[in-house]
Amino acid sequence: MALILKEVNDSNWRECSDLHLSKEEQKYISTNVYALAEWKFETESIFRAIYSNNELVGMLAYYLHDGEHGYFYWLYHLMIEAKFQGKGYGEAAVRMAVEETHQLGITEIRTMYTPGNIRAQNLYKKLGFEKIGTLDGGDIFLRLVK
Repeated sequence: MALILKEVNDSNWRECSDLHLSKEEQKYISTNVYALAEWKFETESIFRAIYSNNELVGMLAYYLHDGEHGYFYWLYHLMIEAKFQGKGYGEAAVRMAVEETHQLGITEIRTMYTPGNIRAQNLYKKLGFEKIGTLDGGDIFLRLVK
C-alpha cells in the first residue's frame, strides 16, 4: 500500500468534502464538510488528505494543544471513505500522523472516540493508545506517548 498524507489546500478540499462515511459511522464521526468548516475558523489545525496510489481515500486533522491539560497534538478527525474501509488505511494514516507530530518535536498525541464505535476502539488499541478518562458527553479520551 503506497499511502501518503498531503496537505489539504485549495486544490483538494472540495474532493475531501465529497468523501462519504459508511451509514454505521455517521452516528460516530462528523463529516469532512463540518471538519473543513472548522478549518476556516480554527486556523491552527493541520488537515491531511489521505491518498493511496494517488486516489483520495480519507482525511484527518489535528492541532497543537497548549493549555491547562498539557502540551500535545490532538487528533480530532479521522475519516476513511466508506468504500475503502477495512483496508488498513486508517491505521497507516494515524501512524504517519504520529510520526509527523514527532518530527515537529511533540511526543504525545491524544484523541477520543464515541462509545460504541468498535472500529475506532480497536484501531486506537492496536496503535498503543491508552484510555485516560472520559470527556463531557461520554467520549473515551485516549493518549499515546512515544
